[in-house]
Amino acid sequence: MKQTTNPRNDDERRQGTALIDESIKHGVKHFVYSSVDRGGEKSDRNPTAIPHFIFKHEIEKHLIEKAKGTDMQWTILRPVAFFENFTPDYFGKVFTTAWQMTLKGKPLQLIATSDIGFFAARAFMNTGESKNRAFSLAGDELTFEQMSEIFKDLTGKNVPTTFRIPVWLMMAAVKDLGVMFRWFRDEGYGADVPAVKRLNPSLKTFGDWLKEDSQFETL
Repeated sequence: MKQTTNPRNDDERRQGTALIDESIKHGVKHFVYSSVDRGGEKSDRNPTAIPHFIFKHEIEKHLIEKAKGTDMQWTILRPVAFFENFTPDYFGKVFTTAWQMTLKGKPLQLIATSDIGFFAARAFMNTGESKNRAFSLAGDELTFEQMSEIFKDLTGKNVPTTFRIPVWLMMAAVKDLGVMFRWFRDEGYGADVPAVKRLNPSLKTFGDWLKEDSQFETL
């Protein structure tokens, strides 16, 4: 299960918990929930201050509690930031500019959405391995400078960014965005990238994703 996030209301939480209740009622045997990493092993107890992360934490707790004593087992996937945030449009420029401005040299973990799909399929195909477990998922961990170097090596161009003042204003006006990037800086994701790679040797790095899946032309 994956939902559209809207931090201005709690539709995500209400829809998520309702779907879990209906799944149990209708005899679903295995429920796979795409959540978000909140610091690796501490994700269970760390809702964070980010509104849509909090909703996912609450849905996770609901899933675990409601599945007890039923025939429904579960798997929680906790991906980090998506490579797909890198787009040639203005949204992509906001993402890279906010990263550059806010993280101040701290690395950010990222993953390809196609690799999330791999682990969702694996959860259904290997239920013994994934039964009642949570997995934090990341494919790469890069500082802005490292990411920029890879981007330029593969595209011949600088990473697209935009003016900082509008991004500052956007981060101040959109609570979810500003709080999230500050959390990236102050706490950050905590997936074990080598462990994830052992489960999927074809896991994409940022360079792999740029060449294979991105909207950018590579050399």
